[in-house]
Formats: sequence, C-alpha cells, structure tokens
Amino acid sequence: MNTSTPAPRRNVIVIFTDDQRYDAAGYTGNRHIQTPHLDALAARAVRFSNAFVTLSICSPSRAALLTGRYGSANGVTNLGGGLNIGERTFAHALREAGYHTGLVGKWHLANSPQECGFEDATYFVSNGSYYNRKVLERGEEIAVEQHIESYNARQAIDFIQRAAERDEPFALFLCPQLPHLDHRHKWDARPETLARYEKTDLPLPASWNDDLSGKPPYLQSARSRVKAIEDYGYDDGARVRQHTREYYAVITDLDAALGQVLAAVEEMGLRDDTMIIVMGDNGWFVGEHRLTSKVLPYEESMRVPLFVYAPGMAPRAETRMVLNIDLAPTILEWAGAPRPQNLHGRSLLPLLRGETTAWRTSFLYEAPQGELGIRPNFALRTERWKYIATFADGATHDAPVFEELYDLHDDPHEMTNRIRAAEYRETTEQLKTELEQQCRFVQRSHF
Repeated sequence: MNTSTPAPRRNVIVIFTDDQRYDAAGYTGNRHIQTPHLDALAARAVRFSNAFVTLSICSPSRAALLTGRYGSANGVTNLGGGLNIGERTFAHALREAGYHTGLVGKWHLANSPQECGFEDATYFVSNGSYYNRKVLERGEEIAVEQHIESYNARQAIDFIQRAAERDEPFALFLCPQLPHLDHRHKWDARPETLARYEKTDLPLPASWNDDLSGKPPYLQSARSRVKAIEDYGYDDGARVRQHTREYYAVITDLDAALGQVLAAVEEMGLRDDTMIIVMGDNGWFVGEHRLTSKVLPYEESMRVPLFVYAPGMAPRAETRMVLNIDLAPTILEWAGAPRPQNLHGRSLLPLLRGETTAWRTSFLYEAPQGELGIRPNFALRTERWKYIATFADGATHDAPVFEELYDLHDDPHEMTNRIRAAEYRETTEQLKTELEQQCRFVQRSHF
C-alpha cells in the first residue's frame, strides 16, 4: 500500500493587464489610485519594482510572454503579428505535462489560442467597446451586453471551477482589455467609479514640459505627440489631470473584476496550490514628455507592474531587473515541465525564493519595425544608463539616425540627452557594443 503524500497540484494563473504602466496601482506607492484587491494580493507576493517588456506594444509583448523569447526570434514584432511556424509557448509545454490550459479575455496574435496551446478558450480579438462585445465563448460567437471585465471575471471563475474538478492541475491565461482605451479612444469608466476621483488632486508629470530637445526630431510631429496635443489636449495641465483620473478609474473598475476572481480562488481553497502572476503588457504615456501611447523606449512605456504570489514564497520587494520573457521559464520550472533550450528569459524562482544569485545587469529593448508612428529603435538599459538608437524606416542595418543617452540615477525622467557629452563617450561606446552583442545573440537564436 502506497502511503506517500501526493505531490501538490501546482496551478498557474497569469493575469496580463493591458496598457497598465508600472506605477498604476496602489501597492507601487501611488497614493492617488484605488486598487484594493491587487494591493491585498501584492502584500502577500514578491513585488518587482524594475519589471520591463522587450517591446512595448500588445502583440509582441504577449508573444514574448508566451514563448519566453524576443520578438525578432519568435516572429512577432508588429501589431497583430503571428508566431513563426514551430514556435512553442508555455501552454504547449504545460499541456504535455498534464495541465488543463485555458485562455480568457483579449487575444491579439494572428495564431489562434488553440494553435498556441490553449485547449479551453473564451476570447475576443484586439480591443473595442467595454460593452456589447462580440466574444468567441468556447467556440460559439456571442454578444456580451455587460461590462467586458465582469464577463471576463465570470468566465475565469467558471474555468477555474471546471478545472478544479479535474484530476489535473490547470493554467489560466487571463487577459483583461482594461485599462486599454475603448473603440472611441476613451477610458469609459463606470460613472460611480469616476466620481470617486473627481476631487483627487493629481500632480503633473515631471517631464510634462519637455520640448523634446535632445530627442529624435521626428517626435515633434509623430502620432504620439500630435494625438496627445490635438486629441487629448495635453498642452493643458488640467486636461492631463482629468485624463489621468479617467485612466485610474478604469483601473479601479478592472481591480473590482479581478477581485472577484481572486476571491473565488480563496473560496475554492486553491490559494495554497496556485501561483498567481500579475503583469502589464506594456506601459502608457499620460502626458509624460507631452506624449501618449507606447512603443518608445522611455520608462513610462517599457516599465510595467509585476508581482508574483507563490505558495511558500515570503512576500518582499525585489529590485533586480526582470522581463516579460522571464515568465515562461518561471512557469515551466514551477510546474516541473521541461524548459526548451532556446529561451531568452530566465526563471524568476531564485529571486522569488530570495536567493543570492548572479542576475542580469542590462537588457535589450527592440522595436525593429517601429509601430504606431514610432520609428524603429533599439535600446540597452542597465541599472544606471539607457542608450537608445533610432533608425530610419526600413533601415535598421544602417547606422542610427539619432542616438540618446540618459543617466537614470541623476535624470530618472529622461529629460537630458548626454550623447554628445565628452565625459560620457566611453560609457556610450560600451553600451553600444553591448547592445550590438545582445542583438546578435537574439538574431542567432531563431530556433
């Protein structure tokens, strides 16, 4: 008779929010935003204050998370792109390891969820209205009248309930649309939620008055600048403050929906068996440098919230630099599934356990096709420095047309480009060399 204790189920829930920048949650120290449910979970989690994406736009960021690989290797460097033939995701590996895999919410790859390893999928493609959305619910197209995040929460809970009844662990990829703007390019917060912010006195971004001197000249007329000024009125500080209130209110609506999912995990007794990862797919400018949108390699665009709750891991703050490509190897190691040799990311489990271990001191950011009116760019970020090379459209193999260097210790808002300062010439050359090395490494590892 076998009297050994069965191995614990190691379930995984990944919550991948849309356009939630690194400081857009209360647990980050932002006293102006209301996110009580995320804050409560973060208090029990390892909180990464220096988490970044390798390309700040929806499809490439999702592909990077799913595969653990850079977009120039997995095939997705543009909006709506598809993974290369033969690319594998963490969901493929988990299914082979006996997991029940599910997707709920936004999908934004040319490949189907099923092609990416998700056997149970309820989703909508790209973005749209927060209400009356067309959704493919487990193969059947339906119209959802209610708020899309209320629907996503209900579907996530239903998946977890069904999965908990099976004799196998589960992995859920929960992808809210919020806080992404709706189909009218508005943050359509519930009126009662927005009312909670009307008296909130918000500071203007420290870089709001940036005249973009020292930055690529094309940005003066780029979509991110023109839309910010002409559509959103970001030359008026009052409009920046109001837009920020709307953004925060939408995140509060999202927080309420996610709170339902987290409560269900508790009520079903699954907390001690389930790793819960919360991360943003990219950041968002709300008036910084008088810009909107993303893709650019400045902090508000490329830096995102990330925390990981894992049973047995003590809650704490972690400052080492981590990336979206680190989630796939983390999930595979947690699940005891084999790790492919071609991953660019690293498992976060040593950091979750608080171990002293050698870790990255820099990383590559790549936007080889540009997107949303932004020209192709590559950047290298270290703990102190950021070097950015901007290229002419279609000319990433030529010399950059503009370069930037920022000292993030002295200039965290990236206002002063030091690329022409003689005293930083050696630093610049070192960063350029390392960027080129990292680019070559990624380009060599397509499979």
